[in-house]
Amino acid sequence: MLGYEIVLPLWLALPGLVLALMGARAYIVEPLVRRALKRRERDAKARLNTTLTRPLPKVLQVPRRVLTERLFNDPVVQAAIETAAGTDGPEAAEAEARAYIDELMPSFFALFYFHIGYWLARRWLRSMYDVRIVKQLPPDAYADIPENSSIVLVGNHRSNLDVAVLSYLAARTSMISFAAGEWAAVWPMNRIMQMSGCYIIRRDSQGRLYKTVLARYIHMMIGAHMPQGIFLEGGLSRDGALQPIKLGLMRYILAGLGKENTQDIVFIPVAFNYDRVPEDMTLLAHQEDGFKKKSRLYTIRSTGWHSLGVIARLLKIRRQQFGQAAVSFGPAFSVRAWLAQQGETVEALDDDRRKAVVAPVAEHIIDQIAGMIPVLPVSLVSTVIREAADTALARPELRRQVLRLTEELRSRGVPLAIDEIDDANACDIGLGVLMSRGVVSEAAGGFIVSPEKAQLLEYYARTISHYLVDKDTGAHLRSILTVHEPTGG
Repeated sequence: MLGYEIVLPLWLALPGLVLALMGARAYIVEPLVRRALKRRERDAKARLNTTLTRPLPKVLQVPRRVLTERLFNDPVVQAAIETAAGTDGPEAAEAEARAYIDELMPSFFALFYFHIGYWLARRWLRSMYDVRIVKQLPPDAYADIPENSSIVLVGNHRSNLDVAVLSYLAARTSMISFAAGEWAAVWPMNRIMQMSGCYIIRRDSQGRLYKTVLARYIHMMIGAHMPQGIFLEGGLSRDGALQPIKLGLMRYILAGLGKENTQDIVFIPVAFNYDRVPEDMTLLAHQEDGFKKKSRLYTIRSTGWHSLGVIARLLKIRRQQFGQAAVSFGPAFSVRAWLAQQGETVEALDDDRRKAVVAPVAEHIIDQIAGMIPVLPVSLVSTVIREAADTALARPELRRQVLRLTEELRSRGVPLAIDEIDDANACDIGLGVLMSRGVVSEAAGGFIVSPEKAQLLEYYARTISHYLVDKDTGAHLRSILTVHEPTGG
C-alpha cells in the first residue's frame, strides 16, 4: 500500500495547495509573527521608558479594542447615541458612533513610530530641507513638569509636514498624538497615522453625536496624559500669514482640566516656517473656499501623488532641495500657574469657568507663537522685493536691503534661522530658491517678479509680515490674536 503512487489531477492539486498555504498562513505564520511582534513591541516600550525624557503614557499599554469599548460605553457617548437613535434608529446610531470611534482611536505601534517612522521621517525631511531648531530652551527647561500634568504642543500650521518635523525633532523626548484631517482618512494613510498615535477628525462635521464622541475621546486621552499636538489655526495657512484661530480642540482639551488625574495642562508653543512649503501652490489656488468642496476622489488622487513624491525622495530619485525648515520652541505655559495669577485654583473650577478660560489661554499662546516664527532667507528676500514694488533691484542693492532688514529684526530679538556670519549669504540663498521656481528672474536692470508667480512672492513675504506691522496694519494682527468663545454648542 505504501508503495503506491497517488496522482492528482492539476485542477484538484492547485486548489488543495492554495488551501494548504492559506491554512499555514492563518494558523502557523501569522500567529508566530504576531507573537514575535508583540514581544518586540513590549521590549521596545520597556526600553523606551528608560531612555525617553518623558516615559510613554500607560494608556499605550492597553489594547485598542479595550479603549474602543471603553469610549463606546462612556455614559456621555451612550446618552448621545440614545438621542441620535430617536431619529436614525438604535442600530444606525450605534454603527455611526463605532465608525467615529474607529477613526479616532489610534493603534500606536512603538516599533513603527520610534524606529521605522523616525528613519523614514529623517531620510525624507533631510532630502528636502536643512532642518534646524532656531529657538530652544535649555534641555532641563521642561524637566520639572509634573507627571500628573498633560502636555500639549501648540503650533502655527504652515504645512502638512509640521507633524513629521515635530515628531522627528521630539522623538528622543516622547511620542506626540496629533489630530489629522480628512486627507489622512484614505487607506493606507489612515493606518499609518493610527500606528503613529494620531487620530483622524472630520473638521466640518456638525453632528451632535460626532462632537460628543470627539470631545470624550480627547477627554480620555488628556486624562491619560497622552502628549497632544494641535494647531490653533485649525487648518493650513492659505496665504502665508497667521490665520484667525479656532477654539474647538482647545475647548475639549481644557474641559478635562482638574478632572480625574489631570491636575494641570501644560502648553508648549511651537512655531514653524519653511523656505518652501510643498503644497503652497495648492493652498493659494484654494484661498476662497479651502478644500470643503473637494470630493473623496480628489483626496485619494492628491494623497496618491503625494505618496509617490515621498517614495521618490526616499529612493533618492528626486534630489531637489527646498532650503530650510525652521522650528522655534517657547516656554511651557501652565494653566494651573496662570489661574493662580488670576487668584483662582484648578480645584475650584466649574464647567462654565473652564469654558471662559479658553479664549484668554488661546490668545496668550498664539501671541507667543507669533513672536517666535523663524525668519528665513526666502521670507527676507520676498519681503524686500515686495517693498520695492515695481522697482527692479540690482543684486548689490538687494543684498544691502536684505542685510538691513536682517539686522533690524535681530536687534528686536526676532528669531532668525541665519547665523550672523552668514548674513551676507542670506540674500543669495533666498534668491536661489526663488529663482529655481521661476518666481524672480535677473534682467539687465535687476530682479523682476514673474506675473504668474507674484502670489508666491506675497505668500512668503506674509510669513514674517506681522513683525513689520505699523499702526495702520496692527489692527489686523490684533483681530487674529483676539479670539472670542463661541456661544453655541
